[in-house]
Amino acid sequence: MNNSPGQLIVLAGPSGAGKTTLAHHLVETFSSAAFSVSTTTRPLRGSEIEGEDYFFAGREEFLERIENGYFLEYAEVHGHLYGTSRDWVRKELSSGGNVILDIDVQGALQIKEALPASILIFILTPSPDVLSRRLLSRNTDDPDVVRRRMEVAAWEISWIGSFDYYVCNRYLEDSMMQVESIFRGERLRIVNTSFPPEVRTFTPDRFSGREHWNGKRVIVTSGPTREALDSVRFISNRSSGLMGFSMAMAFRDAGADVLFVTGSACISRPSGVDTIPVETAEEMHEILVREVEKTDLLVMAAAVSDFRPSTFHEGKTERSGIIRLELEATPDILEELDRTIDCMCPVMAFSLEFGPDGEKRAIEKMKRKGTAAIFYNPGDVQGAGMEASSNQGKLFFTDGSYVEVKRSSKRYIAELLVAAMGRYLMKGNES
Repeated sequence: MNNSPGQLIVLAGPSGAGKTTLAHHLVETFSSAAFSVSTTTRPLRGSEIEGEDYFFAGREEFLERIENGYFLEYAEVHGHLYGTSRDWVRKELSSGGNVILDIDVQGALQIKEALPASILIFILTPSPDVLSRRLLSRNTDDPDVVRRRMEVAAWEISWIGSFDYYVCNRYLEDSMMQVESIFRGERLRIVNTSFPPEVRTFTPDRFSGREHWNGKRVIVTSGPTREALDSVRFISNRSSGLMGFSMAMAFRDAGADVLFVTGSACISRPSGVDTIPVETAEEMHEILVREVEKTDLLVMAAAVSDFRPSTFHEGKTERSGIIRLELEATPDILEELDRTIDCMCPVMAFSLEFGPDGEKRAIEKMKRKGTAAIFYNPGDVQGAGMEASSNQGKLFFTDGSYVEVKRSSKRYIAELLVAAMGRYLMKGNES
């Protein structure tokens, strides 16, 4: 079973740079790619076809769709509104299709904010003179409109640093090869595809149990939370969020419907899952209170800050000698959920521990917090755990059994943990 989500590729740049031609080339070259047709309020031009080049709408209708949340992104460009259907894009991506978007720079930045896993390619001509000649040669705009487009282009290129790739469209054939290479390369990245099934064939028994999650709903928490000292500073921890990120992808690959609740991690969000960003422990708790009763498993991989400042200062605290902080404990999310939620789902917790008694403390934590399982990972192993790409440890269950995982990549360990949790729950040992 391949549950790889589709990839969203966005081509943007100044009007006349050639992004539409390159976008259509990708769709014509790759059978898995579909062109997302934008809605616009501008008049139909020349040989354009409704539903193929654009969906045309009146301004009032467009504004009404904005109010109804119809658009994933929208912008006003050269006096006309343009927008992309949110539902169409999400449906296409969730089914494994790849979506190609040809939009302006404003819209591309909105897409990146809404869907951080999207890939942005900036298309530009080798010089302003080339861009101006291309605009004039289209014979669709008068010289004043071309001048305004050139002014906008000067602003648009200031955002090139927010894009993932840059293609200088000097020669069309070269540019076509470059965007093809980007498309192929992104589809081969581990983060954008399901975990290679060939890997599981080497130790198939370790991966049995993944089938339990097909069609199930799983919440995965990730990343560090932050507790503000003032408007600039905060208390947090060294978590990169990679373990939770990997768990979300592993459940996604197993066929689960994943909700990813993440603090301010240092890595991007996984594609193919719904994501809710949070800042504080309290915000994470509020989301989980709302969602856990509709869930088959809660995976608490987040490194939640245990303390927060007792007072918050607006603005930036001035440097002035010694500053003494008074800290108070943040809510223990799992204990609060276990105490207040009537139909609490099974929970898989994570426990980072130091010293020779780490396993014992992790097991005690599992019992105290009422979880079905807990993954103990030692925090004093160099190169593993926080701020590392690898991990190791033991997944303990309430019946006394456990699964040990040797040091390996967090993505691989996540696959093992998802399978082990599935095997355990399939035995009827839900707690």
